[in-house]
Amino acid sequence: MLLSLVPLALAASSVAAPSPSPAGPPKGFLGFGGQGNCNCNQNLAIGNIAGLTPPSHSVSFIALGVGTQNYTCSAGGTYASAGAVASLFDVSCITSSPDFATLSSKAFGSWNKASASASPASALNSIQGINKSPIGDHYFTTSPSGNGTSPKWDMTSKAFKGNTNAFVIAAKQGSVPSPGGSTNVDWLYLTSVGGALADEIYRTETQGGQPPASCTAGQTTTVKYTSLYYLTGGSVKK
Repeated sequence: MLLSLVPLALAASSVAAPSPSPAGPPKGFLGFGGQGNCNCNQNLAIGNIAGLTPPSHSVSFIALGVGTQNYTCSAGGTYASAGAVASLFDVSCITSSPDFATLSSKAFGSWNKASASASPASALNSIQGINKSPIGDHYFTTSPSGNGTSPKWDMTSKAFKGNTNAFVIAAKQGSVPSPGGSTNVDWLYLTSVGGALADEIYRTETQGGQPPASCTAGQTTTVKYTSLYYLTGGSVKK
């Protein structure tokens, strides 16, 4: 399942966006919040998630995440997760493309070769069919419980600018090793603990993101990765 998910002037582009032609707009046009709406009324579905809890809600959005997994070296000489940072790109409207099955791997190939100063969006320039304007950001924030940090998917300043509820903070409920190999971070199933964007999140089709096997205590590193994020349920809609 998969093709090609930093801020631009989304509001301005929405004002100037032309009406779709009878044949439909180019695949990959942003489909959220009226921002360059691609009008794709597909019944979104999750593909192979063997080993993870099946969804309890319909899929609302599918986003390609392009960013880094971040790590800090423990006293024992191994890396421990320090969260992640990624840009999210709308791929909800291109699930029927024959290239969708290789989207994350193609994106990772381009992203992994990009310079350290390159943005996730610019790293996707070689991939056709994806709108390079991100719909949101993925990062870690203080957990609602006040203990530690939790992953957050935030569209409050992009696809749903001004909607303060357009985010989800989630807790991991399950994981399975990536079917693609040990260099890829695990596939995950998470459920919401805050925000209205989604009730569940699935991280699938991961590429990269795993740290080196050993390190020096206190050392930090970032490792590039890509993945698909399926967001189900929620009350924030296109």
